[in-house]
Amino acid sequence: MKKRGLALLLTVVLAVSLMTLPGMGAQPEREMNFTDVPEGIWYYDYIKDLYEAGIIEGNGDGTFAGDDTMTWGQAFKLITLAIGCEEPEHVPGKSWAYPYIELAVDNRLVYSFDEEYLKDSPTRLQVAHMVARGLDLLSISRGESPFADCDDGYVTHLYEKGILLGEYDENGQLVFVPDEPISRAEMSAIIWRVYNIDASEGTFRHNNYWVEPFAQEEVASFGYDSALFTLDENGFMSYGDETVACEIGVDVSEHKQEIDWEAVAADGVDFAIIRIGGRLMQSGTIFEDKYFRANLEGAKAAGLKVGVYFFSQALNAEEGLEEAEFVLDLLDGAELDYPVICDWEYLGGSTARTYGVEPADITAGIDAFCSRVEEEGYIGMVYFNAYCGYIKMDLRDLTDYEFWYAEYASRPNFRYHFQMWQYSDSGQVDGISSNVDLNICLTPYGD
Repeated sequence: MKKRGLALLLTVVLAVSLMTLPGMGAQPEREMNFTDVPEGIWYYDYIKDLYEAGIIEGNGDGTFAGDDTMTWGQAFKLITLAIGCEEPEHVPGKSWAYPYIELAVDNRLVYSFDEEYLKDSPTRLQVAHMVARGLDLLSISRGESPFADCDDGYVTHLYEKGILLGEYDENGQLVFVPDEPISRAEMSAIIWRVYNIDASEGTFRHNNYWVEPFAQEEVASFGYDSALFTLDENGFMSYGDETVACEIGVDVSEHKQEIDWEAVAADGVDFAIIRIGGRLMQSGTIFEDKYFRANLEGAKAAGLKVGVYFFSQALNAEEGLEEAEFVLDLLDGAELDYPVICDWEYLGGSTARTYGVEPADITAGIDAFCSRVEEEGYIGMVYFNAYCGYIKMDLRDLTDYEFWYAEYASRPNFRYHFQMWQYSDSGQVDGISSNVDLNICLTPYGD
């Protein structure tokens, strides 16, 4: 179910009445007079503003009960309805909260169902993560955490946006108390700030996310002139700057079956990136590509430059290192012209083992892979499309390696620099019986 956008989120999620949401139309003027929200209490102004705007309601007995904790079900109901989900039907024999939990999973506020969602309360940290996801703010801050008790990148990001403020303890330290449950008053304060702060300022939009751009000193900016990329009648890409050498290549796996590499070379292809193996998306089993050895030998014999890639589904640094060792064992010291590439892709949806894995863990796996192959004298390279480059990886931690960018277009549209571009998945090359990926390398290797 698609989100309807920020405006709806900012308006409806403010409702603190846990079983009903106020209407979206104009509200009559009214004065807040909850008996348990005296003037001077820390959340008075938040409640007053939200109540008088017709956004929150009390308990029906003249109280607000700001110290009461919110259950998971209550929080899920507020947030899923706020992001545009339709009111779900009650499931006979199930808790009233059950359909809201399903909606929360479907909309990635959380990534799996847990029995605790039926009875317990979310912590302040868990609410912060859901707020970040609800606002499509998935960038992790690299700034130093202001909190003495919490070093979470999402929390730091929301603090930098002014949405989370924390409090000072008896030692004068700013704390977030991440493991404490969230109260109605605390939720109101956070949401009031969301309602009044433009959290997207300084970001750019990619798909459904607001992304914080990297500084030039963190990740090099795109350094080509897009207008100089041109396709010839055979679908081969060139770059119209004589100072920039470039080569045309294919990347292949066992799915292409037998390849006539002499014909490939004769058709004007300079290099081949050959899949050496991969990890299965569901089971996590590592496998060797059935045609790896034949393709490596055939491409070399035909005079093509060669590199290899591994289809990674590593969940962490340990698995990234495991994949690298597998690749190195298969290579057994073989000479390569082009890099050894970690091809981490986000595929398979909720059935994949990588579903919901944090960018920091994905990045750590890629870093471990590339670092290990470079220890053996190979060139490490990272493959990604725009979604993975912007959302699923932190490129700031991968700048020691070469970048291979994938976008099927006549011109690339990416903010950061790369050495190789996979520009088509439907190329026609002599010697390969089906459509094949085409690449242009603007930093030729092996010369």
